[in-house]
Amino acid sequence: MGNKEILRQRVEELAAKVSGEVEELSGVLILKVKGAYLSETLSAAKSFPDVPCDFLHDMTALDLKDHFEVVYQLSSLHGPQRLRVKGTVDREHPVVNSVTRLWRGANFLEREAYDMFGIEFKGHPNLKRIYLWDDFEGYPLRKDYVTESLEERSVVLPLKKGE
Repeated sequence: MGNKEILRQRVEELAAKVSGEVEELSGVLILKVKGAYLSETLSAAKSFPDVPCDFLHDMTALDLKDHFEVVYQLSSLHGPQRLRVKGTVDREHPVVNSVTRLWRGANFLEREAYDMFGIEFKGHPNLKRIYLWDDFEGYPLRKDYVTESLEERSVVLPLKKGE
């Protein structure tokens, strides 16, 4: 049995344990779980026997209007395996556990998701805005974030003579 088959078997076993769904897209396994299971799922994936997904490439979030998804892109320092883990997060109370205890590199990625989407990462060592100023109101990557209309943006104030 090759790495890909072993990884699929491990992911299927984990999915059964956390009530997740497994699919494959462009050769990458995707494990979808509820946000409450993200930390447990990622910890298990990091230590899969024979096919650990121990390297966090990236983490981002998506606003799907009725809920958020937090997406983790994993691979391995020891093999070719790749895994994407997607966690569904409630829109009204967007809180999941931080994975900075598993990967220190998640620190800034979680801060970015907090800054842009308002998703809170419980247990994060320094959860504060990373791009926007502290008193900035709202979360710009949310679909319901209101900006000024195109008409308001296209208004050009006349310049005074000599400017």
